[in-house]
Amino acid sequence: MNKNPNSKQFWRLAGPILLYWAIDFFAKFLIEMIVLAPYMGEVMSKSLTSESMTQQEIMELALKSGEKAAEIVQRYQFGILGVAALFTIPLTLTLFLKDRKREKLLELPLNKKAGVTSYPAVIVLGAAVCIGMSCLSIMTNLAFISDGYQKASDTFYSEGLPVQIIVLGIIVPLTEELMFRGVLFKRYRERESFLKAALYSTLLFSITHGNVVQFLYSFLLGMLLAYVYEKYGSFKAAAALHITANVVSLILTDAGGFTWLAAQPVRMAMATVASAFIGSVMFVLIQKIDEKPEGMKPADNNEITPDMFR
Repeated sequence: MNKNPNSKQFWRLAGPILLYWAIDFFAKFLIEMIVLAPYMGEVMSKSLTSESMTQQEIMELALKSGEKAAEIVQRYQFGILGVAALFTIPLTLTLFLKDRKREKLLELPLNKKAGVTSYPAVIVLGAAVCIGMSCLSIMTNLAFISDGYQKASDTFYSEGLPVQIIVLGIIVPLTEELMFRGVLFKRYRERESFLKAALYSTLLFSITHGNVVQFLYSFLLGMLLAYVYEKYGSFKAAAALHITANVVSLILTDAGGFTWLAAQPVRMAMATVASAFIGSVMFVLIQKIDEKPEGMKPADNNEITPDMFR
């Protein structure tokens, strides 16, 4: 009996992100249990004496234990985030390499890879986007009205700068790019136009970040990352932009750069305008990259149709 091809296609498109979320969830849960193990041992020893405690004392002990457990988990949240990201690499790297092998076997028409000399534009664009978007979030007070963002910021900047750069500047961007651009965007691109493929993968990317401020920031960043991947024809370009944006944000925050800009509205406005101008120039340079596969006619106007990838 033949299997339903639509079902197979559904799991090819939705399976990766469902597995990614599941691995991330269970990895965090497992690490949290390991972190809490010593404390839970103390709680268990206290519970053995509960027979001599009143019901109110037991309830107070349970409440204090819960609060203490949450405090411990929050204290180690940064490390939990980094280790959980590492847990997803076997899945994302396997799918990424499998898809690239599949493209070669099926001889799919792939975008030409941009030369090394075009990569500085991506790096400068990443820095400009980071500074410009951060300034806008501060100027519009978005960074201060979201409790979720404030909690995330407390977690992100709880460690020293070198550790922040390793985890948030390198590990997390690489794992996210492998999944959301290297796997999801590329798979959606096989069936859809660039705009739809970028939109679908970016929405999933944004949802993963969990709060309003990060959702908006990651949505704009995700669309830009998909465009860069499309133009450069390489995962490296999207990864370079993402890493640059994160590292610049970490360094400027640690050095008090954004605090210095926020102290004077004029500084903030000038930084925003300068970032928009520099980012626009870099975007125009990237837009001029010829990504069309060999033999593709200029009349196609930069659009690679879905039929070419089927």
